[in-house]
Amino acid sequence: MAVIYIKEQGTLVQKNGGRIVVSKNAQPLLEFPISNIDGIALMGNVQVTAQALHFLLQQGIDISHYTYGGQYLGQTAAESSKNIFLRFSQYELYNNEKKRLDFARTIVSNKIGNQLNIIENHRWEDYPQWRDDAAQIRRLKDKVSDAETANELLGIEGMSSNIYFRSFGHMFHCDFEFRGRNRRPPKDPINVIISLGYTFLTKEICSALEAESFEPYLGFLHGIRYGRKSLALDIIEEFRQPVVDRMALKMFNKRMLSNYDFETEDDRVILNTDGFRKFCSEYEKWMNGKAGGKDQQGFRGIIRKQTGKLKQCIQKGEEYVPFSLEAQNVCSEL
Repeated sequence: MAVIYIKEQGTLVQKNGGRIVVSKNAQPLLEFPISNIDGIALMGNVQVTAQALHFLLQQGIDISHYTYGGQYLGQTAAESSKNIFLRFSQYELYNNEKKRLDFARTIVSNKIGNQLNIIENHRWEDYPQWRDDAAQIRRLKDKVSDAETANELLGIEGMSSNIYFRSFGHMFHCDFEFRGRNRRPPKDPINVIISLGYTFLTKEICSALEAESFEPYLGFLHGIRYGRKSLALDIIEEFRQPVVDRMALKMFNKRMLSNYDFETEDDRVILNTDGFRKFCSEYEKWMNGKAGGKDQQGFRGIIRKQTGKLKQCIQKGEEYVPFSLEAQNVCSEL
């Protein structure tokens, strides 16, 4: 199933019988049944009637809210699962310093492994230094097991990511350049796509965690910070490279996006309506398993399976195994 993205400014979401209608100035733009959707994402100035909102919540369909530029604001969701016992187990794991650190080490080691997989499986043409970058990242990965605090692990992860993105920038063969990550706001088209992808992916993971009754604000690597859903940030680490980074490479290297899909607004770059439509279409293909052929498993289902596995591991005291490109034999060359 899919998520419906609505970015046309000034539109109104209404209920008509068992269907949802999107209109503007009393003219219908889109109409669909709710039986085939997982959620609705509203971007910017999009209104929802109370009748439509009640109908969607009764059917268990979440409504996500974003700024026009793609910043996630929050979601309107039906009451989630009531498994308080899972939260007790989550608190217990967090309060066990050794187990919490072991979990954090697992997250960082797996993320670095995914970064290495992307670099080592790319078909390199004009950047021989990738071998040096990979060797440096591998040495950092070896240090993970000796890290004694979450902050030390985050430092290792940060250094690895800086080196990884140096190689990553040389994988693009398109009209745009990538000179490393920048954000809040992103200042070039490639960073726009990466940031928007990470935002959508974080929301995807938040929904899966909350459906299982996790406490999303209690993370094991990212710890506790007021207002931050740290557990979602923990889990997204295993999906950044497999989903968003690979999708960005595909969209730019296959010329699915061009200069005409972006606009400059003050000191930031944003996707225009056509560009946003292309992004959402491709993102949904990756989520639903249509990006790699008919037998490709979708990442929306994989994320839900991983959160289910996390639930079992926390409740039973077992070791959690994150999603790994290498372990899943996923081709990372794009």
